[in-house]
Amino acid sequence: MSIVVRSQLGLIERLTGTIDDCGPASLATAATALGVDTSSKQAHKACEQAGRKDTAMGAEGTSAAQVRDAAKILGLKSRIVYDWSEASNKTKAGSILILNIQASTRVVPEHLRSKWQRDFWRKHPSTTYGHWIVLAYEAGSWIYACPTMKEGALGRIATPTEVRTLRDSKGDAGFPTPPAMVLISK
Repeated sequence: MSIVVRSQLGLIERLTGTIDDCGPASLATAATALGVDTSSKQAHKACEQAGRKDTAMGAEGTSAAQVRDAAKILGLKSRIVYDWSEASNKTKAGSILILNIQASTRVVPEHLRSKWQRDFWRKHPSTTYGHWIVLAYEAGSWIYACPTMKEGALGRIATPTEVRTLRDSKGDAGFPTPPAMVLISK
């Protein structure tokens, strides 16, 4: 299994420049990794069917329940988990994990950042934002994919320490823990 990024960049709301489709794009990345070739637009449509509402002027985001339910619409097995041991073990056994993080320059190491993130944080270095990302486990390594990466880019290797930092980012930023995680499998 190789992780090929399905990007959210093509889904930016042109009127406002809002970039709030990391959930659907992460789902498309996970589905494609599991052999269900899915575009970000197809996953966005599934998330809408699962209850996600887009407006022209706001950043709504996608809930864990909407990601879970949209995965089922795409014909995949999915469930929300809150226990890291379970999420980690299932991912190491072949599931794909969609994890909600609090993205920041402290949390996302330079080698995992997309061009979009580098440009964004150059202008807004202290800004953090809620963000869905994809984690897989392949050949003894964690593989990280961010939906702000270029369409078709390959996932990047993340160390166990980097994965822990991503996992703990919501709690470290003062949000309730544990973070929302959605396990996806065939």
